[in-house]
Amino acid sequence: MQWYVYLITISATAFLGQIAVELISRPIWKVYRLRREALDRMRSFGNRPLPRPRELAISSREIREYDQAVRNVREAQRTFGDLGAQFLALGESEPATRILMALFGLNIALAGQELINLSEVFAMAKTDGGQLRREIKRALHATGMALAVSRRRSRNDVTKIRLEPMRLQSAGYPRR
Repeated sequence: MQWYVYLITISATAFLGQIAVELISRPIWKVYRLRREALDRMRSFGNRPLPRPRELAISSREIREYDQAVRNVREAQRTFGDLGAQFLALGESEPATRILMALFGLNIALAGQELINLSEVFAMAKTDGGQLRREIKRALHATGMALAVSRRRSRNDVTKIRLEPMRLQSAGYPRR
């Protein structure tokens, strides 16, 4: 062949490779941005006070605190529901990204479902109580585990090398 055929082939391959990288990298960055935003929101809403019974708020300061706590709960419900819907929509519209992220250890559909479950727990939050605190803590833990990026163990028995640190206290996947 002539030298210019090789030159055209190399440049066409580089161009098609660049297009493929751009088509895959944007949804991956979007997934990581959504994940980072969800983790930040979980940290910020996890420590906010829940509303006490309205009947116990007598002074104007207590009424303002009650109103602020109700607004915080509603904002958490909307935020987590929206983030969960975005995860699910991204998983449905970008199957290649969903498969690639599953190889990296992030199940997009599970993360979206857990965020929606967390939103539903905040929707049930009418007054502060021990049972509600436990439900929120359990939902936050499940959502945190769904958003954690960790690979499953290798099925190959010849090589048993773990590249990521082990976190035994919060094993997100059932043992097999």
